[in-house]
Amino acid sequence: MSEVEEVWVLTEEGILTANQSPVRDVPFQGMPVEVGDTQERKIAIVVDENQVWTRRDGGWRRELTTEWALQCIRWTRDGRLLVGTEKARVGWVNDGPLQFSPSFDEVPERPLWNTPFGAPPAVRSLAVGAEGTLYADIHVGWIVRSRDGGKTWQSLRNGLNKDVHMVAAHPTRPGVVFAATAAGFHISTNYGEAFEQRLRGMPHYYQRACAVFPDEDVYLVSTAIHDGGEAAQLYRSEEEGANWRRVAGLPEVLNRNIDTHQIAVLPGGHAFVAVNDHELYESTDEGKTWAQVGADLPRIESLLALADG
Repeated sequence: MSEVEEVWVLTEEGILTANQSPVRDVPFQGMPVEVGDTQERKIAIVVDENQVWTRRDGGWRRELTTEWALQCIRWTRDGRLLVGTEKARVGWVNDGPLQFSPSFDEVPERPLWNTPFGAPPAVRSLAVGAEGTLYADIHVGWIVRSRDGGKTWQSLRNGLNKDVHMVAAHPTRPGVVFAATAAGFHISTNYGEAFEQRLRGMPHYYQRACAVFPDEDVYLVSTAIHDGGEAAQLYRSEEEGANWRRVAGLPEVLNRNIDTHQIAVLPGGHAFVAVNDHELYESTDEGKTWAQVGADLPRIESLLALADG
């Protein structure tokens, strides 16, 4: 497995390092940077919602400009670049316009996808399993999976709450996929064929972000009373979510949700989390305790752990 050398803080004003210094030689520095992904020495970034930039061999290149609002981005196991968009679509980033997946557009459950606030559904996050299975979280419409590299897609609903805010997969355990939902933590050990809701130890269930340490079965999840973020906190489990405990060191009261993509976990028990959108906290003990390492930052959109191939 690749070792992680640093974390980037993706903000509304560009990219910062974990010590809040601007990343050097970024051609789009100062612009909103929403989300990114890394694979070995390759980095992919969504800029200003409709641009995709990649860095390979130390140089940046703009790969795509589109009219579609891009919500998430992931490298697949075979080195291709997949994005999730508004109106709940997925597309491949190649030379030219986005190449949308016809089979994803034709998922039979698509007419059931909606949002409680009336906007069209969207693909909010993407995950890649240890063996390459692709997962897309539909907000709002469960999770959609591909086991053949994106050729065909299937809706996963068994035991899963419909209102999924983030999907993630264990990087070293094939078949383990989990999600933060409006009704708590859900996990599957059989590629999403069936999910189990696990809530013990959490007083509230509204969740937006989840993560697992790459070299341990230690999970983190953000939880609040509702979408407004009241009583938001971070919880930790060493039992695949069977029991949860609140972490130590974060503010007693969080004013905002810890949002999708705002937790970054690294090998060796190192992790970062964005708090109240403008503060950065760090843990060096597998998420048990946290200390503030940044405050008054530009709005933090997401955190990206960079792998040194």
